[in-house]
Amino acid sequence: TPRGRKTYKKRAASIEPVFAQIKHNRRIRSLFRRGLAAADSEWKLICATHNLLKTYRTA
Repeated sequence: TPRGRKTYKKRAASIEPVFAQIKHNRRIRSLFRRGLAAADSEWKLICATHNLLKTYRTA
């Protein structure tokens, strides 16, 4: 649908670069914890360190 394409374009510009930076710069290709709750907490930790590093480098 046209609405779906428009929404997906926004995602490509805002979200996808973050995943690429985490995969390439931090060399994180997979999660090591097992189970949904553990994987979720690991992902949140990865995102938090990504945000802290961005803040540190721009400050």
